[in-house]
Amino acid sequence: MSSNSPVERNGSPANAVGAFFAFLLFIGGLVLFTVAFNVGDAGPYVFSAGIAAVALSFAIPTTILPALEDREG
Repeated sequence: MSSNSPVERNGSPANAVGAFFAFLLFIGGLVLFTVAFNVGDAGPYVFSAGIAAVALSFAIPTTILPALEDREG
């Protein structure tokens, strides 16, 4: 991978923690999608929260963590 790659595999614990929480957000988003059809009037809000969770699960490892690493260095 090039040094400009948003997802570098340098083995740091911060990358592992970020990937773990991104995975949890993705699974949580899928759970929210499933639950949204069974909660009645709150369904649209729960479904929207699922969309936000899945979007954030992709944004964390690709844009947010690399931007924070660039600020430190």
